[in-house]
Amino acid sequence: MKEYLLKSKKKKLKGIILTKRSFYKILHIIKKKKIYNFRINIKKSGCAGFKYILEYCHKIKNKDIIFNKKNIKLIVSKKKIKLIDGIKIDFIKNNFQKSFKFSHKKIQNTCGCGESFQINTKIL
Repeated sequence: MKEYLLKSKKKKLKGIILTKRSFYKILHIIKKKKIYNFRINIKKSGCAGFKYILEYCHKIKNKDIIFNKKNIKLIVSKKKIKLIDGIKIDFIKNNFQKSFKFSHKKIQNTCGCGESFQINTKIL
């Protein structure tokens, strides 16, 4: 499956990978809702501890890092870049749900349902 690498101006960062499905789903949201900026965040959640979230971003802060390709801008807080840089995002659509699915090498364990995960807190 084709993948798209979104890069930032910071050369040391790996970037964010979008699968073809997630890339076109985000483009569809942009066209439909006229929202051009999305924030990737990590929050405490679930039985394993943390969860990735993709949300609309109405304000870009000075310390935010912007990853972009074509019309897609993904915003990441500088505080959370260690946990997000190098992430791969897919869009899953099946009989029961439609959602963005996140995978990252820094995830240690996931819960049974796959909604939350544990990370090495030394990298926070």
